[in-house]
Amino acid sequence: MSKYIPAIVVGFLVAVVVSGGLTFFFSSAGADAGYLPMIVGAFLGIFTAYIMANLAGTKLGKAATPEQKRAVLESRPEPGQALLIVYREGFVGKAAGMDLSVDDQFVAQLKSPRFTAISVSPGGHQLSMAFGGLAGKQNKPTLEGFIAAPGDVIAFRATMQMGMMKNRIVVERIESDDALIQRLKPMIMIAPEA
Repeated sequence: MSKYIPAIVVGFLVAVVVSGGLTFFFSSAGADAGYLPMIVGAFLGIFTAYIMANLAGTKLGKAATPEQKRAVLESRPEPGQALLIVYREGFVGKAAGMDLSVDDQFVAQLKSPRFTAISVSPGGHQLSMAFGGLAGKQNKPTLEGFIAAPGDVIAFRATMQMGMMKNRIVVERIESDDALIQRLKPMIMIAPEA
């Protein structure tokens, strides 16, 4: 609950400032606004608090170095390892950070459009994606299994799909070819956490 307190405080302040400003504006114009300033102020305050609470779990990811990005774009896995690339696209929820974990180890958080890449050992792995903050309660987390072989380049694309009650994270495996590299080039690469 404590991570939502700033959102609630800012929402309350927005409601007070907007209500007060509209009341002053209408009274200085000699008009009776009635409850309109309170209604507009309350709506904008609640909306502000809601958006901020959705973003409460979002962190500022550290961008990868140009060398790290170049190595990924050249599809160079480390010797005896596979290269896992995960990228996020789409407009829905693009400002909310999506947490990526491989085998229950946190890797990075991606906004849209961003990507990250890590070396994985040969064998079976689990890629999980979920949101933090209030956005986490509105989106179903997802889990995707994959098998890596030495020298493989494995790529997944994540997008959001709106639902009636909950949104869901849609994950699809993408061919690691020139089209993928061209798609990743303009994106910011987020450095994976060590």
